[in-house]
Amino acid sequence: MSSPVFLTTAGVPAAPVKKMQNPQVKFFIGAGVGWTYEFATGHFLEFIKVMKQTQSHKSYLELTRDITRSKGIIGIWDGFFPWGTVQALAKGSVFSWGQAFSRAQLSPLVKQGHISDRTAEIMSGGLGGGVQGIVLSPTLLLKTRVMTDPVFRTKMSGWETIVKSGKVGMNVIRNEGVPALMKGSMVFSLKRVADWSTRYFFCVVSEDYMYRQGDPNRKITMSEELAASLVGGTLSCLATLPVDVMVAQIQQASKAGANVGIVATFKDEYAKGGMKRLVGFSMGGFVPRCMHVAFTTMVMKTGCSAVYSMYEDYTDGN
Repeated sequence: MSSPVFLTTAGVPAAPVKKMQNPQVKFFIGAGVGWTYEFATGHFLEFIKVMKQTQSHKSYLELTRDITRSKGIIGIWDGFFPWGTVQALAKGSVFSWGQAFSRAQLSPLVKQGHISDRTAEIMSGGLGGGVQGIVLSPTLLLKTRVMTDPVFRTKMSGWETIVKSGKVGMNVIRNEGVPALMKGSMVFSLKRVADWSTRYFFCVVSEDYMYRQGDPNRKITMSEELAASLVGGTLSCLATLPVDVMVAQIQQASKAGANVGIVATFKDEYAKGGMKRLVGFSMGGFVPRCMHVAFTTMVMKTGCSAVYSMYEDYTDGN
């Protein structure tokens, strides 16, 4: 089988140059698509993942019961209003804008033959992720605090949960100072670059090996793109899960005010149970994380582009 088309620009037929997407339009499409996905599925998957990563001794069933015991089904949206909503809107919009903007800036390099179209696609994903990480770190911290604070597992109405969640931000600033909002931001920003670079990389690899088979000119269907996105997202999860666990450890409510070091955390886990304990710690929350990453990749990479295509068809027809 031919090597992936993104590895070289020599000896491979040139892929058709894509029409660049408008970053401003992609910003609003990303916001809408991202919020809808997070509300419907993504937030719960991330919720159960964070709970597993910070309470690894409990089963997924026990964690789900903890989440829903006092409030019923609405408990799964703890942290979604307001911080999860802010994050979902920002996550989708900022990433979509950053990816589309980066892709447009890389276009001249593709036309000049310095990099392949597929390489530019991967790089734009990583750059979009970096922009996303810088903007989103404070909202992730606040949402994680709500998810991991036992106070929110007690019986209270949906409105009370929203009000208390809103106060979390002020409490963090009051007790830990404004810089605390950026706790773990460096790890998170680097994680976002790694997340989206590997997601796009594995999507490109999956598309090529599953469908294009070395021919960059072969047009693949939307269902094939969606399938490749799911596979790519799953492979990306395997590559980045230890860093994801580290972010959850840094930002959880029980570590408020503490200086949590990356190396020190992994050393502590190794000291507690050797390599078996360290591997178990690094792979915490694997199932929901894998599902969340796979569906997020499918929705934000392929789904947003599909909605953008519908927007283009509508504007071209009017």
